[in-house]
Amino acid sequence: ALGDVSQQGYAQIVALREEQQVLSSLQLNLSLPKGKEAEVELKSNVRQILILEGEMEQLQRHMQDLGLRSVTVYNENTELRLLMKEEEDNFSRVLAGYNTYRNKMEGHRTAVLQVESQTRAHREERGAEDRPGEPRGERCECCTYKKERNAGKNPKLPYLFKTHVCCSQIQNRRYDAIVKRLHCQLMKAQSGHRQLQNNLYWCVSLLSLIILTKTTDQNRRQTHEMET
Repeated sequence: ALGDVSQQGYAQIVALREEQQVLSSLQLNLSLPKGKEAEVELKSNVRQILILEGEMEQLQRHMQDLGLRSVTVYNENTELRLLMKEEEDNFSRVLAGYNTYRNKMEGHRTAVLQVESQTRAHREERGAEDRPGEPRGERCECCTYKKERNAGKNPKLPYLFKTHVCCSQIQNRRYDAIVKRLHCQLMKAQSGHRQLQNNLYWCVSLLSLIILTKTTDQNRRQTHEMET
């Protein structure tokens, strides 16, 4: 639509220049004494056409600026879409890694619960060891079981679980920041697009007004020529 309006404006400028030449020729013909009123009206029409021609040139420059801005907005939208695609890919990779890490930490948590359960059982067994009258052989078996069970304990499990929670919080904050940044960029691109549409509508309205004024002047000139 912007290209059509620009071409139409250029065609109107060319037509106005041709009509200016015709009017100049008519002005020379009217240099002979054919009436002061007709000469004044002709000069007025010439001045008005010159004004319209200047407005058309200004409109054409403005439309060229709008064309450049539309290219800029298009490039910004393309860059934004690429950035969003990149962030989506990064999010998918991070989410896959997070799911793997979460499953791993779930296994660690299960192991911690198992160790805690074994610790409670060990305490109960230790209390049974301290009971008087219990055979020594049974107490030795309990000690052996205790050593075997403690050998399977992992002292790093609480630290790993705490690290998992911290990583989850940091990752969530990072995702929130990415979403806010993309939202701001999207709002900026939409605002620029709306401004471009408003400017284009203004240019089209001004061009329609100029064409209407030019048509009216042509009709008045033709009527004047028929009368003379």
